[in-house]
Amino acid sequence: MHDPAGQHEYVTFDFGVTRLGASFHQDWSSNADTPLDHVRNLHGPDGDPGFVLPIVEDILRLRDSSLDGQDLHLLWSATGDGTPWIQGRERAWLDELLSAIIPLAQARGASPVSYTTYPVCVPVGAGAAAAEHRQLAAEVVDLVGLLDQVQPWAHTPLEQTRKSLVRCAETVCSELAFRFLVNAAHQFCSRLSLDTYGRLERLSAAFGHGPHLVDAVEYLTD
Repeated sequence: MHDPAGQHEYVTFDFGVTRLGASFHQDWSSNADTPLDHVRNLHGPDGDPGFVLPIVEDILRLRDSSLDGQDLHLLWSATGDGTPWIQGRERAWLDELLSAIIPLAQARGASPVSYTTYPVCVPVGAGAAAAEHRQLAAEVVDLVGLLDQVQPWAHTPLEQTRKSLVRCAETVCSELAFRFLVNAAHQFCSRLSLDTYGRLERLSAAFGHGPHLVDAVEYLTD
């Protein structure tokens, strides 16, 4: 999220590709024939384009990044326990998501530049948001260590996921990595101390998120 004007009601809760991934609950297929049908049903062609454009921005960043396929697979899988399996076709999947989301943005009146380009972040983004995100990257990386438990039902490997989160923070965008981190904490049911939870709250506020993005994992606090 690199547009300060984007700090509106759509970032009060999770948003972008992390919210999209989390929407794939185990029973999503009961209401859609395919994953892309689920995406279209979830968003639709009506409403403010500001709700769907952060999804496009996140996906473009990931697709165009230096992250390898395993990184993309692990980050996507960390957003929900019912996400479609994309290993081996990670960037093809991102392109498929774009093929579903961009027409919705167009139908909502988005300008072409808003769904084909995005502000540069790492390493040389010139915008104020990019500079701030780079300054916050070290704290995101430090907080990746909070993922310190593996539950019997976890369907993604812990250590590899942590490494992918770090690479996302350092080479793509620390704000995007932070949202993946919050979702991963939920997926791994990682216990959070009150101090760690407070750090998550402060960092989320620094990124310009609304009050409820982090409180989705408040139940994990000791």
